[in-house]
Amino acid sequence: MSGYQIFNAAGALVIDSNYKGTYFRDTIGYSNLTDIGYYDIKCQLGNSTDMGFVTARPGNDGSLKWFKPSEGSRFFFAGQGDWMTANAGIVARTRSDIPVESGYKDVFNAAGELIWSAVMAAKIPRILGFFDIPANYDLDNAVYSQNIGTNTYILSSALAYGNIFDDGGTNTGYSGIYFRFSGGVLQCQWVSKLQNTWASSFKPYGLRIPYAILPNLT
Repeated sequence: MSGYQIFNAAGALVIDSNYKGTYFRDTIGYSNLTDIGYYDIKCQLGNSTDMGFVTARPGNDGSLKWFKPSEGSRFFFAGQGDWMTANAGIVARTRSDIPVESGYKDVFNAAGELIWSAVMAAKIPRILGFFDIPANYDLDNAVYSQNIGTNTYILSSALAYGNIFDDGGTNTGYSGIYFRFSGGVLQCQWVSKLQNTWASSFKPYGLRIPYAILPNLT
């Protein structure tokens, strides 16, 4: 069928025959590290003496990346090389060009392309809420905390990705959000050296990061 829409109880559009969802592709474990302790990044949530670059580095190929943190992990998404504690979590990747399997209830677009089915519904991330850093929050100097529950994935693709700059000498700089996860509570603080502060970048706007479950992985 086409010309089809379904909304959830919160009034959000969850199925639309004009648009294809993003479907589960694969998972990548963030376990092994290199360069442990090489960079000195610290804040109120801890330091980086036991942190390093994860050896598993999913490419920037258009996939959405959802990160499920492990208990007690600390992590700093730094673009090409994510800086984390060992066994920090799992990345689940989703894409909109995954082939859709027919089953039970099928939804087609106007061109006759199958874009959703009940069989594939378990492979679509289900947004539970948002990790909302409020506008004008002083993330440079204060920690923001929010309970997101366990077995949940944050959309790391929606983050203001951090950066680590190293010229091989004394001019090492960094900026971005440093996270810690424990007991279902996600905490964060902005860290910076020789780069932009939170106040000079996102403070007037805040930042909203979706978190979800992937039913096929629970």
